[in-house]
Amino acid sequence: MVIEADATATGSFDSVDLDGLSRAERYKMLTGAVIPRPIAFVTTIGVNGIVNAAPFSQFVIVAVDPGLLAISIGPRPGTLKDTLLNIRASGEFVINMVPEGWENVVQECGADQAADVSEVDQLGLATLPSVHVKPPRLADSKIQFECKLERILELGDAPNHFVIGKVALMHVRQGLARDCKIDPKSYAPVARIGGRNYVRLGDIVEC
Repeated sequence: MVIEADATATGSFDSVDLDGLSRAERYKMLTGAVIPRPIAFVTTIGVNGIVNAAPFSQFVIVAVDPGLLAISIGPRPGTLKDTLLNIRASGEFVINMVPEGWENVVQECGADQAADVSEVDQLGLATLPSVHVKPPRLADSKIQFECKLERILELGDAPNHFVIGKVALMHVRQGLARDCKIDPKSYAPVARIGGRNYVRLGDIVEC
């Protein structure tokens, strides 16, 4: 439901009552408004030994003492997503940051696949062994986080599963960091905006 608001000195606004929208409409409005969103390209291993790779753009730093990262895994009709099932079973996952040029890879890996299909094998993605967890890292990613499951929270009516992981080890491509500062231009991660649209790092404004 959209309510037309009065014009003000800063212009006119449409007030949107999210409760009056369908789930699909709320998804479009929220993910189109909260942009750009970094992408967590998550690798896990299923109980069948299959390596799964899936992108999540509802991704955030939760804390730095200790380092905690979280992804929100949305519902899938009739079942749970492979990533969630794998993390629940193993307590381990890797968050790989997405480099420029991987927009189509991310889009393809976002499609639903059977649990016995490895997106890594299907797309021929090169991997590297992790140190503290079993899921591999994606070799072309410039930064990867090996994570141990901290907790899973159920939020919302569907619900969404808010998966919090403690960073067991962080891998940074040589030359990207100096004095614990990461060069954003060399890093150049891809971010998600609405629908099938992605954005690359543009102007950097220093204040």
